[in-house]
Amino acid sequence: MEEIHERFLPTPAPQPREVADAVDTAAPLLERSHAADLVSEVLARLAGIGPLAEIWTDDEVTEVMINGPGPIVVERRGCLSTAGRISAAEVHRLVEYLLGPTGRRVDRRLPMVDVRLDDRTRCHIAVPPVAVDGPYITLRRFPAGVRRLDALAGPRVAAQLDQLIAARANVMVFGPTSTGKTSLLASLLATVAERERLVVVEEAAELPRLGVGTARLEGQPPNVDGVGGVTMAELVAAALRMRPDRLVVGEVRGPEAAALLQALTTGHRGSLSTLHADDPAHALWRFEQLARAGGAVGDVGAHIASVLDGLVHMSRGVGGRRTVAAIYDVRDDGSLEEAAGCVEATC
Repeated sequence: MEEIHERFLPTPAPQPREVADAVDTAAPLLERSHAADLVSEVLARLAGIGPLAEIWTDDEVTEVMINGPGPIVVERRGCLSTAGRISAAEVHRLVEYLLGPTGRRVDRRLPMVDVRLDDRTRCHIAVPPVAVDGPYITLRRFPAGVRRLDALAGPRVAAQLDQLIAARANVMVFGPTSTGKTSLLASLLATVAERERLVVVEEAAELPRLGVGTARLEGQPPNVDGVGGVTMAELVAAALRMRPDRLVVGEVRGPEAAALLQALTTGHRGSLSTLHADDPAHALWRFEQLARAGGAVGDVGAHIASVLDGLVHMSRGVGGRRTVAAIYDVRDDGSLEEAAGCVEATC
């Protein structure tokens, strides 16, 4: 295969028939099914996706992790396993293939990049000297559609979530990394997307397209000259000028927390967001610290308690099961009361 692959490397886009003829010439005794597989593999390599071609057709794969040359690690249904190997040359070709259409670059001067490849795929790449054994490539894939809310939580919890949305409560979904926060947020929004104006702000767009009235804003990093960047805080401010029925901040993790807090104060009811935190008290504390970093002053904790109505805790249990662990009411004095919890649900 390497010989055939190298033969076509100068060709921008060889035709499958040309590759098939080359395979027939190089291995005339190869069985037809094996020859077809070889043609597909060569074409995939030439396209740049290399050993990921077969993995990419598996809709159960939600994460692909490449830690330099060697095994490819994938996540299926919350569990990690290996799925083939990748060579050093293939890793470098894959980096070029993934970044080429985006106009972004990664090198020793800019050793990390985070890009959205399409509506379903987010890509993070790190190269040496930051990535000791790199390049490291992490691809996160999101579901093609939105799951029903009752498929993500038991009846009692789903009903409680429905009530929060219907009451236009300001809700924050929290939990550790990869616990299904975005999946749950999409399901919550889908219940109102067709009849309300949603303005969604994300650093990297992950939420799927919802109703026709939904506007999606995505942050942009500065270019190599340090200009052209658009921050999350700027997007939140812009979103308020776009007549949102609900403001949605995909993930709060920086100074935009202050802009979000100010938006909640001005009466934008029914807003939703997510945040990385391990427990509800930590979620409130982290929101406060991020808001302070963004310029919020005064008794920020009390301010948050006065405008935030509910917290939804997502967790991932044994075997990778993503679960709505609990729902908490946020009282005006900052205390928390568990409204529902401990249900079996998979995101």
